[in-house]
Amino acid sequence: MNKFKLMKALQAAGLDSRRSLRKLIQEGEFTVNGVKVTDPNFPVDPSEDAILLRGKRLKIKLQAPAYFIFNKPAGVVSTLSDPESRPTIKHFIGKIKERVYPVGRLDFHSEGLILLTNDGELTNAIISPRNHIPKQYLVKIKGILSDEEIDRIKTRGALVDGSRLKPLKLETFKKTAQGNSWVNIIIIEGKKHILRKMFLYGGHPVEKLKRVAIGTIKLGKLPTGHWRELTAREIAQFRSSYPVASPGPVKDRPPKKEPLTQKKRTPKKLRPS
Repeated sequence: MNKFKLMKALQAAGLDSRRSLRKLIQEGEFTVNGVKVTDPNFPVDPSEDAILLRGKRLKIKLQAPAYFIFNKPAGVVSTLSDPESRPTIKHFIGKIKERVYPVGRLDFHSEGLILLTNDGELTNAIISPRNHIPKQYLVKIKGILSDEEIDRIKTRGALVDGSRLKPLKLETFKKTAQGNSWVNIIIIEGKKHILRKMFLYGGHPVEKLKRVAIGTIKLGKLPTGHWRELTAREIAQFRSSYPVASPGPVKDRPPKKEPLTQKKRTPKKLRPS
């Protein structure tokens, strides 16, 4: 008998996002063998136990772990649905056969790297602030940071919404003809709009923002609006670099890329101007 935590079994089956599943469990919407369950860690055997959602039995077929990256365009919501009917990443990843979900978010106006997976353990490791997994961004800001401003951010961090951020790795790498600049910045915190607020409070509003890396996972030259599957080597490198539990061996296979026949929007390339 193979026992899994209820939450992990539901996530591995690709039934919904972690947040939605946790809410349903805590609200008592699931029963296991006729018993209402509100504990996400309740042990279940998907092949033997009768797991019901609102009285309907679920056929849980555990998926093999799958990992993809997607280059989100600006003007797209980084979720699979949106109550305001704005375009979502689901429009772009329809050819991915596995049921995967985005890890972390980029705001509507930002672009860049989004990780898509059905691996709940890896998801939890990335979004947990205690693991300090770095995220790298290229940011175009209004104006140019002074040496004093850069030194202060790198040594003391920055004050945002009454909380002081940890010191950040930051460097200016491009100045524009209009008197603005591009900065390369690495953060380990994931608060909402953290970079936009930090630069706005410092008098340098953000004009463009692109995430290019999560830990050792790099966006590389993946075109805007496209996706590809991560290799087993990329996943192994990430796991060896950060405290991430493994769901089991990941078989290497020819990586999937977005089919040429898939409907696409015109890619918007982010180039320093």
